[in-house]
Parts: sequence; C-alpha cells; structure tokens
Amino acid sequence: MSSTSLPKALVLLLFTCLMTSTFAQVPIQYHLNLDDIGQHELNITVEFPSVPLGALQVRMPRASPGRYAVHNFAKNVYDVKALDAAGKELSIDKTNPQEWEVTGHNGYVQFKYTLFGNYGDGTYTGIDNRKLHMNMPATFVYGVDMERRPVELCIDLSQHTTWQVATQLEMLEKDCYRAPNYYYFFDSPTMVGDIDFRRFTSRSNGKDYTIEVAMMHEGTDKELDDYVKWVKQIVEAQKEVYGELPDFDYGRYTFLTSYNPWINGDGMEHRNSTICSSKGSLARNASQLIGTISHEFFHAWNVERLRPKSLEPFNFDDANLCGELWFAEGFTSYYDDLILCRAGILTTDQYARGLTGTLNYVYNSPGRQYRNPIEMSYNAPFVDDATANDETNFANNFISYYSYGAVLGLCLDLSIRKDYEGKSLDDVMKHLWQTYGKTEVPYEIPDLQAAVATVTGDQGFAETFFRQYIYDSQLPDLAPLLSHFGIVVKPRSKDQAAFRANMDFKEGRAIIKGNVPHGSALHQAGCVKGDVIQSINDISITNQDQLEAVIEGLKVGNSYPIQFIQNGIGTKGTFTAQADPRFSVLSVEEAGARISKELGMRRKAWLKQ
Repeated sequence: MSSTSLPKALVLLLFTCLMTSTFAQVPIQYHLNLDDIGQHELNITVEFPSVPLGALQVRMPRASPGRYAVHNFAKNVYDVKALDAAGKELSIDKTNPQEWEVTGHNGYVQFKYTLFGNYGDGTYTGIDNRKLHMNMPATFVYGVDMERRPVELCIDLSQHTTWQVATQLEMLEKDCYRAPNYYYFFDSPTMVGDIDFRRFTSRSNGKDYTIEVAMMHEGTDKELDDYVKWVKQIVEAQKEVYGELPDFDYGRYTFLTSYNPWINGDGMEHRNSTICSSKGSLARNASQLIGTISHEFFHAWNVERLRPKSLEPFNFDDANLCGELWFAEGFTSYYDDLILCRAGILTTDQYARGLTGTLNYVYNSPGRQYRNPIEMSYNAPFVDDATANDETNFANNFISYYSYGAVLGLCLDLSIRKDYEGKSLDDVMKHLWQTYGKTEVPYEIPDLQAAVATVTGDQGFAETFFRQYIYDSQLPDLAPLLSHFGIVVKPRSKDQAAFRANMDFKEGRAIIKGNVPHGSALHQAGCVKGDVIQSINDISITNQDQLEAVIEGLKVGNSYPIQFIQNGIGTKGTFTAQADPRFSVLSVEEAGARISKELGMRRKAWLKQ
C-alpha cells in the first residue's frame, strides 16, 4: 500500500504525535536579571521555543508543593510583554487573573515580566540586595500543556560574583540548572546569595549519597559545624526507621537553610531538598530550629515518595483535597521530636515534657466534637497559610492535623509496642515504605489500616483502631499507655477550677481576646470575643491580679454570676466551675520515682536512651 493511501485523519494523528514528542524534548529556558533586586524586583525572561500552532497560554501557579491552600501568586507579576523571534511585540490578552494568552507567534515566544517579592520563606519569594530566596510557583509562570518539557534556569550573576546557588536542580554549567519537567522545577526551591556549604555522605544500599547543608546565616563556622553534626545524627536516625535512604535524584539531598533577620520562618519539604528558615540565629535558637530539620527530612520518605493518592497529580492551579494529612503531616510530627530523642539531641526528660502541650491541645480541644482526623485534614485549604479577612471559629471546631496526627502516631506506636512484642510503628512505616513509598504507588486510608494489620498480624486491632480513632474522633486512654513505658501523666488538682480566658486589660476594662472555648466558664455564661467583663461573683475585674484572685477562689461544682457588656449592652450570665482538665507529662524519674528495669528496657527500645 502506498503512503498516499493512508487516511488523512491517520496521517494527521501520526504528525501530531511526532510533533508532540519532539516538542516535549525542547527545553523551556528561564533567564533571571538581577539589576533591580534592591527594589525587591526580579526581571524574568522565559523562552518558549517550538510552540504549537494556536494561542500560547501562559499561567502563574496558585498552589505550591508542601502547601495545601491556594495562593494568588500572580498578584506580584507585572510589566508583562511577549516578543517573537525577531523581537516584534506580540499580542497579549489577560484571560483570567492568573493567565495570559499570546497570539500571532510563529512557533517562538519570549515572555518577559517583572516579579515583586519581599517575603522570603517556604511559600513565597524574597528578593533583595542580600539574596534570591525563591519558591518556584511563587516566582515563575509556565506554558499550559508544556508540562512534560525539560526546563532550564539561567541566573545572571555577573554583578554578584561572590554569590552562589543552592538547589536540588541538576547543574548544567555555572549558574545554569535543569529540571526534567515542570513538576520537578516547581518542586525545587532555590537560594542565591552568600551561602555557607557543608557536605557529608551517608551510605545506603551500596551507594554513597551527598547530604548538603546550604546556609545563609550571621553565625560562626563553629556554630554551623555543630549544627551540621546534629543534622548528620538526624539523617542516620531516620534512615534507621526505614532501613534505607530514598534514592535521591542526582545522588544528593540539600537542606536549604536561612537563619537571619532578613527572612521569615517556615519549613517546607521537597523531593530532594527542604527549605528551613527563621529570623532566629544558630547562637540563640539552634535547639528550636533543629526540630524543623527533623520534620522536613522525614518527609523525604513520608509525603515525597510515600504519597497519598489524593495528592496525585499535584494541582498547581487549585488545592488538592487530601484526607490523609493526619498521617502524612501528623505522623511526621510524631517522629520529629522522637528522632531528636533517638539521636541524643533531646534527653528523655525533655522529650516527655515536650509531649505536654500537644497532648493537652488535642485531648482537651472541643474540635473533636465536630471533625475526625480525616475531616480535619480536609480543612487544610482553609488553614494552611491561607488568608481571609473574616473571622472563623477554628479555635472550637478545628484541631491541627499536625498535632492530631502526632498524638495518633504516639498512641498507635505505644499500643503496638505494648501488645505485640518486638513490633512498633517503625515496622509499619517500613512496610508502607517498601510497599508504596519505594515503588511510588500512591496509597489510600484503607492501605494504612492494612499495613497495621499486616505488621501486628491482628486485623481486629487495626480495624478497631481505625474505626474508633480515624473514622471517629475518640482517643485512647493516655495514662496507662504512657505508664507502660516509664512516662507519667500528672493531672491538675481535682479541686482546681478551670477558667480559660484570654484577656486584654485596657484602661481598667477587661476585654476578651480570641474565640471563647466551647464548654468553658465564659462560654457557659454567653460571652464572646470582644465582650468586656465587669464582674465575676460580684467582684469587679479591672486588672489581671483581680482576675487571678477570683479564679483562685472558685470552687469546682459551684455556680457563679458574671456581668459583662456585649456590643454595648449590659448582660448577665452564670457558669458552673469545672475541674481543670489539663495535665503534665513527665518521666517517672522526674516525677520523683525510680524506674524499674522492665520499664527502662521498654522505654529504651522506644526512645533509644
């Protein structure tokens, strides 16, 4: 049969497939001009070669890997132009707040714009005379339907010859870097400036991986070297949980760290790197900063490769709805301090005391009346660095999936260790890693339950745990669990009344700050944020000392009158004093007792000390 006998539709299809495949190999190049960085402006030129026929749609992302909310990054894009290969200006139409449509091209478009950025952290971009601190979705537009093309980033450092670049991108040549596709590019935060580097190797599965710490800081070499020792201890302790490191692309993992007054605090995980930033310093805040390092590196397994199906594919234009964040973020939060303890950075006493705040928050929050952990996770687009002008009642109906999941991870770990000799949550994580993480097959919640059943050999236990604590919002009895491992839960006195009130005293007026907790004395009395408390039990309240004296005199079970002003109207109410539900968490030794040999052995198997 001659070629002329092929149907036209088939010829067109073959031509389209050939061209699509060819286009997919042609890189899109980004060029950065730093002339105006002192004004927080970055001049960006994007070269789109081999553009298919028709209009080119150029779009700014609205979502960012590691974040679960929507952000309007396009608000900082302006002075937009498009040119053809001959330098002729092309027609641009703004089709929606995030998108531009370029027409009249002949297969090549040079897209130019200015980006303003003055909020460097893990989500946004900071541009100034000290640095480029770039979160890629907050910095770069992309070509719609060009997601499979390789991407190249070239940075003109001719006026900043001492500056260096830190990124997980593959280096092509000096100051030029490559990503295999848009997904990897947008997942690759990049720092440019005066950077101190430290590197060490960690061996896994017969390969040596380079672990790189790239830091912008105002501290000394010794402070940095001491901090890197901690980082190395964390890497090895986390490798022990999973039995191996992930197979990092290009054989390298980079901690992008910025600790100085010209940055904002954050921590954000990425496939082969993490961004950790703070206004603190190594001299004063190293022991607080290292917890973020532990959390974000654990994500190299849990989230970056051991990934919920609901996050695949990641949507750069809108928020993914993910019901597994109690596990993805929460279990990671459980392990961050646990790893610091196992690495010897925290003592047992410090670790036990550190549980107090999170456990009180989750166990005593009214939020569990309204949502289980899955539903808390669904709320991420509204709470994960999302902004709104109107007030919410999240203080009463929401619990952070980070904290909620951390408590569930603790309870599951101790339950397995208590009842299934030689088994622990580490084994569950390792099983999930081998089954879903290493293979990069996304999981769903039933897969997590099945992993617990497989490791314990007890399907009934796994089913009960998930039914009660994941699909419902119950929590295990905490004290017996912790006591089995030499940790004591110490309740407040049963006679001590609770009076949860965040007050602001101005000119003799006691004003309620923040949402009033459901079930509290003020809530019983009908008070809300902004009310002015005049008296409690007929005693005037004009300052903090008077309030504390009144609270001290409350008797659990007794009812008391309260007078307050709400929206300018004098109002009366009553409340019944309740026992303070808060508690402290301590090691047996710090609580004043000796630990038995048996309890000590159990605790050592858990905390490694």
